Amino acid sequence: AFYQPLVLLTSQRHFWYPKASVLKRQEIVKRLKETLEEDRFRHTLRVEKIALSLATKYGLDESKVSLAALLHDCARRYHRHELLVEAKRLGLSIDPIQEFEPKLLHAEISAHLARTEFKVRSKEVLHAINRHTVGAPKMSLLDKVIYLADHIEEGRAFPGVKRIRALAFRDLDRAIVESVTRTLLYLLENDLPVFHKTIETRNRFLLGI
Repeated sequence: AFYQPLVLLTSQRHFWYPKASVLKRQEIVKRLKETLEEDRFRHTLRVEKIALSLATKYGLDESKVSLAALLHDCARRYHRHELLVEAKRLGLSIDPIQEFEPKLLHAEISAHLARTEFKVRSKEVLHAINRHTVGAPKMSLLDKVIYLADHIEEGRAFPGVKRIRALAFRDLDRAIVESVTRTLLYLLENDLPVFHKTIETRNRFLLGI
């Protein structure tokens, strides 16, 4: 297997987040199942699964990892146009490329929902949710784990993903470089614009290795 198997299946875990959120895992999962499309909900559980394996490898607080993983895509209840409308309602700064592809806004909106609707109090968790889509030049260990878990969960099947999965358990920074590089290749091959934070993330981690 490309990651260490969990002692318990994700669905069997009963996390309580006393320092990070007033809600228990079961309550959060129930709300997500009610608001997300089935494919997105299953993706979310897969992200939590591999994120918890990475947490074991790198000694992270499992409750914070679980919480950030579960809520990283909670704003994907909204479709593209709805994400743009919600971002404007919240007064978020919207880049022309985000306006072209509103899905780029979902991380920031997810962080907002995590704080207001799911009562997340941990700034670390909110930070990781906010940065999980395109990364950032400065990322905490939790940020890196959630970013990579989203990109390499076992449902992903893009070219090179197996290598990046294995690499994530040896060198997070190198795995981030390879993951961002794969994203850039996809965008360039499909003649799509590249968001500046994607390039900034790759440059920072590439030069830091």
